[in-house]
Amino acid sequence: MNYLLSFLIATNLLFTEKDFSIKDHKSLNDSIIKYIETNPNKSLDYGFEILKLADLSNPNRELVSTYNLIGQILTNKKLYAEALSYFSEALKAFKLVENGRFDHEKKINQPPWVLINISNLYYAIGEIEDAKLKVNEAKTNFLLYEDQRKREIGLNTVLGNLGLFSAYEKDYLTTKNLYLNVLNSRKKIEDFDGEMYSYAQLVNISLVTDDIFQANEYYNKASILYDSVKKTSDVVKSSYFQRNYSYIFLLFGQKYFLKNEFDNALDYLNESKDLMSQFPDELPLIDSMISKCFLGLKDYKKAEITAIKNLSRESLSTDQKKDNYTVLESVYTLTGDMDNLIRVKDSLIKMNGVINTSNIRSAFSKLETQILLSEKQSELNESKIRYNTYLYILIIGSVVLVFSLVTIRVNYNYQKERNIRLEIEQNITQSILEKKQLELVSKTNFIAQRNEYLDSLKQTIKKIKKDKKSTADMSHGIEKDIDKIIGSEKIFKNFESQFTEVYPDFFKTLVNRYGKLSQTDLRLCAYIKMNQTSNQIAQITGVSIRTVETQRYRLGKKLNLGKSDDLNSTIISI
Repeated sequence: MNYLLSFLIATNLLFTEKDFSIKDHKSLNDSIIKYIETNPNKSLDYGFEILKLADLSNPNRELVSTYNLIGQILTNKKLYAEALSYFSEALKAFKLVENGRFDHEKKINQPPWVLINISNLYYAIGEIEDAKLKVNEAKTNFLLYEDQRKREIGLNTVLGNLGLFSAYEKDYLTTKNLYLNVLNSRKKIEDFDGEMYSYAQLVNISLVTDDIFQANEYYNKASILYDSVKKTSDVVKSSYFQRNYSYIFLLFGQKYFLKNEFDNALDYLNESKDLMSQFPDELPLIDSMISKCFLGLKDYKKAEITAIKNLSRESLSTDQKKDNYTVLESVYTLTGDMDNLIRVKDSLIKMNGVINTSNIRSAFSKLETQILLSEKQSELNESKIRYNTYLYILIIGSVVLVFSLVTIRVNYNYQKERNIRLEIEQNITQSILEKKQLELVSKTNFIAQRNEYLDSLKQTIKKIKKDKKSTADMSHGIEKDIDKIIGSEKIFKNFESQFTEVYPDFFKTLVNRYGKLSQTDLRLCAYIKMNQTSNQIAQITGVSIRTVETQRYRLGKKLNLGKSDDLNSTIISI
């Protein structure tokens, strides 16, 4: 599913939950809602405590809400069958409630917010037609609300969900029209939170359909609303108004990121991050995208800093951790930072082990919740018999055994992969060492040969001192000997032979890549390959530094190098 679409699907579900307010049920809010996200099993404990104390034969509004909230928790845990059973209990209990209903609920047949939750459950399992059916049932009951504002809020949620369904089916025109209807309704009742969220939905659907112009129009309208509300009320500080506004920037940032327009993406993502400062759980997603943008811009330092900072957050999911480690892996590979690269690869290997065992952990968590449900239901039925105890022990034991075996296997693979990598790294290091040793030998032999000729020259000079009469002839002979030493083909041939031992394909690659080169060009390339400076090359070849620079300039022309290309880097890279 498209990222932009799925992102607002999640936020819409949160939005509908916010609208489904049970503020009048303080006991429920304090016990269940407090832990519904952070400790779901604890929330279940409170919920079942309320069920234990309640008169199930004479249900009240609080009991309906309790069944509904338990269903929500189980939906979040993906225990859909169990969740549906509690939603059904909420519907049954509501029919028996008489005096405990709120005024706006007295004419309705079924609680519409429970129906909305059932619809969300069907949507989660891909049963779109059933989801539509429940949403329409909710609509019928919302229409019976006497309170206009509550009725409009409910109907807007219905239309929003129908928009999600049509978007899921890629009927984007229908989705857009539904969102526009919701927007107009929210404007009429001054539902600022909802109005801003509608703009986010419209921006999203415009980006999904690549209508950037339309998306910018909705963004401009959202900005006008934001500035207006910020100046005239305290909505920004007291609601989700600001967060809904930040979603718009996040959506634009994601769109430009997918188009590899990283500068534009960064502008929007940073704006979204500033607006989202009050919602720290939302920041890891944004910072992960920011680090990827820096990587795309080849700003490796900022990419590294952002990824490391993001990894320090406790709220990161396993997938988000992997994303940030992957960014660091790319940074250290491109910058040649082997020490940090090895460390990050170790972390990725461990992360893969975590991902490989996540399904087992999830199964264990579901099993734990199912056991908890059975226990609580048993208590509610006042049955103190611990039935199926041995079965539970067997199941748990089996899960633990499988989990242990998988863990052992993951650790074994991790150690095996690490040992293989270390062996490869040792071989590379040894190869580099041997290459450097050969290079040193080559240089040493070259110097030794030159010293041999220079020693011969020294002997000639001693003869001159003894025979002053032949000074002129001897001087001329010395010049010839010096020329032989400097330009000795034998010396270079020996050097060339040793050089090719270290760099066997160097001259062949040069010729294949750049065509025929002169002997002088080839010798100059060899000296450059050995990191010799122009001064050092002049001393070796017996010419002036200016001559060497001229040779370098002509060589660069033959290699078709531009003004920004570096001759040394080009040669050394071969």
